[in-house]
Amino acid sequence: MQQLMEKIIQSALDRGASFADLRMTDGTATSIAVEDGRADKVANSRSRGAGLRVLVDGAWGFAPTNQPDEKELLRCAADAVEMARAAASHVTDPGMVAQMEPVQAEIGSSARIVPSQVPLADRLASVVELEKAARSEHPSRIANTVATYADGSGEMFLANSFGTFLHFASIGTSIGVLVVSTDGTIRQRVSERRSNRSGFELVEELDLEQMGKTAASKAVDLLSAERPPAGIFDVIIDPKICGLLVHEAFGHNSEADAVWSGNSILAGKLGEQVAAEQVTIVDDPTLPGHNGSYTYDHEGVPAQRHVIVENGVLKGYLHSLETAARFGVAPNGSARAQGHQSQPLIRMSNTAIAPGTSNLQQMMSEMDSGLFLTGGYWGYVFTAQGQFTCNVEHAYAIKNGQLDTHYRNVCISGRTLETLQKVTAVGDEVHYELGGTCGKSGQSMPVDAGGPHVRISDVVVGGQSSQ
Repeated sequence: MQQLMEKIIQSALDRGASFADLRMTDGTATSIAVEDGRADKVANSRSRGAGLRVLVDGAWGFAPTNQPDEKELLRCAADAVEMARAAASHVTDPGMVAQMEPVQAEIGSSARIVPSQVPLADRLASVVELEKAARSEHPSRIANTVATYADGSGEMFLANSFGTFLHFASIGTSIGVLVVSTDGTIRQRVSERRSNRSGFELVEELDLEQMGKTAASKAVDLLSAERPPAGIFDVIIDPKICGLLVHEAFGHNSEADAVWSGNSILAGKLGEQVAAEQVTIVDDPTLPGHNGSYTYDHEGVPAQRHVIVENGVLKGYLHSLETAARFGVAPNGSARAQGHQSQPLIRMSNTAIAPGTSNLQQMMSEMDSGLFLTGGYWGYVFTAQGQFTCNVEHAYAIKNGQLDTHYRNVCISGRTLETLQKVTAVGDEVHYELGGTCGKSGQSMPVDAGGPHVRISDVVVGGQSSQ
């Protein structure tokens, strides 16, 4: 394989490319969905192919194929160079790549139970168990239950014109449940999900019955919760919402392609105070076993821990080979591609606020009033404007340091940097609870996010329709 890939790279160089990389992939995936007691969808797929990228006279060319034999790969080399050369005269911002030392390595998977070796009937039975547990808890109040499962495994070969040659093996598994409750007027929804770069042991180590019942109980509890007050409050957010905030509101702004294009509020702020002194933000693909973990990125750069913010000061961005060259810094291994038909993009991995020195009880005891927010639904960010919105699963009033009224359908919003400047306490325990996928430019990649409990002053809180 190495000899073939080096031949294709050399063909691209001989045709005029100043840089070339080639990724060859072969993988399978299985997905299962069980809804309201019925096995709704069971699917298995295979993807095999290659993607060749070249840089010619400052222009990029990219040619993928689903038939990665020598003849077809040589055609890709010719096509990619031709496309780049045709585009070169129209490029206003010439492409470039940072130099890197070549690496050669074999990276295996740490999975203990390869999902494809588990009978499909057994994988389906786990999903059925999860859905049944959710449906059977408070049955008169449960309107809809959907349990889903997915696994994927495969290998990737990567070679580039620096002399890098890597062979990756990867496995990922996820399982989750969505529960919709109703009292005839109000409908509420709660989801529980676990995802990891591991094998079927992820499922075997879970208490699926408890997971389903927990999701159902939370959904039913929301039916009796009150609508939230709107206004400005001091709040404490849990690790799940912390992860949602740091990923959506801040993390995308730290991706250097957004910074370079002028679509990030962090442009030109290196070395400046962008958050409260208690706030340190880290993106770390080297954490063992997390959903966003990897050893090398898809440009062949070793993964490394990225300290984006340290004690409130912006220290750096997430980079690809191209943005590292543009900013005059060393590559830091942050580019990944969904598959052979996609080009690597700058992506977060496992992103979190680092632990502080407080604990939840201390934070709460120091508050006469406020809100405790727990469980993130989803978030949205206007990157260039620095505005965010996060929808929250549960909220509780804090009165004299104690939890009080339970609220539903809460959202928080604000300006990212203003909000981070208002952090007044950071918890001493970090939890990653948002294992899933992140979408960018049509590609989805596995990520994780989390953090400790965090107290923030003067946050805009609003309610939503109860329907």
